[in-house]
Amino acid sequence: MLPPPEKITDLLIWHRGALGDLLLAGPAFKAIRQHFPPARITGLGHPERWGLLARTLALTNVWDGEAALWADLYTARPLPENLLSRLAPFQAALVFTPEPPLHLMERLGQAGIAAVHWVPSFSPDCREPAAVLQARRLGELGVNVASEPFRLSLHLNDAESPKLLPGPWAAVAPGSGHPNKNWPLSHYFQVTRDLAWQHGLSIVWLAGPAETAMLPYLRAIAEAQGHLLLNRLPLIQVAQALSGCAFYLGGDSGLTHLAAAVGPQRILALYGPTDPRIWAPRGSNVKVLQAPCPDAPCIRGREISCPEPRCFHDLSPETVLAAAGELLGFG
Repeated sequence: MLPPPEKITDLLIWHRGALGDLLLAGPAFKAIRQHFPPARITGLGHPERWGLLARTLALTNVWDGEAALWADLYTARPLPENLLSRLAPFQAALVFTPEPPLHLMERLGQAGIAAVHWVPSFSPDCREPAAVLQARRLGELGVNVASEPFRLSLHLNDAESPKLLPGPWAAVAPGSGHPNKNWPLSHYFQVTRDLAWQHGLSIVWLAGPAETAMLPYLRAIAEAQGHLLLNRLPLIQVAQALSGCAFYLGGDSGLTHLAAAVGPQRILALYGPTDPRIWAPRGSNVKVLQAPCPDAPCIRGREISCPEPRCFHDLSPETVLAAAGELLGFG
């Protein structure tokens, strides 16, 4: 069990995962904040990703999980004074990883943190949703997790807001962390063209580091069709853009989870080799289309074994456009 709330003034949450994994843990983070209302909470991981959650969770600090300072936690060397002093204020730490990092947890204890507990960031065999695993584990620690979708609270002034197109618009994020999770770009083009021509939506393409290979094609599509391409924006600006769109279309990616957390009431998520029951964002604003392949989902653990996304070949643009039309009230 965790110490009672009145005994905790400073709490460390260790989560160095990807954007989607971090947002999947949102309900757990919110429950932790509510369980320890007066505590100063520090999030450790990717600073830009954690920065999205800072306002919602009232974080005191966000620390870079890749900083050299933490390297000694993975060795047997005596812990240096600068590391000890950094960790000295904490009475408790919650470490989110796929499996218990016993050495890391022992070292955090050696640094003076009295209560160090592990929480699964996701199931290594990918058979249960992260939210279920985390709620069960936190329940064992005395923290009740509500069964509700996680929402982000954003604050961005006008000077920081990305410049967007006039009128109702659709955000489209065609990439992901694995090429086999991507619906064909030619299909995205066909759907966006019809959304613009038939339904009067402006189209905004979202691209980041994972879309480097397709970037020339995205630029060509955007220029030819009068669409807007937002490339490598800070995540907080991407979140702000997503919060204002009428419709979102994407696959199994961190941006799809971000869209679900910030606002559009109509989200269409396309899943092929991965299992949406495990990896899809939750919420009444999310509709999932699973590729109509008898082998889908075919992922084993987190490994996608098929050499190409055959399942996506059977998910036609017409099917996706019809689903989009229903969500938008055009069907």
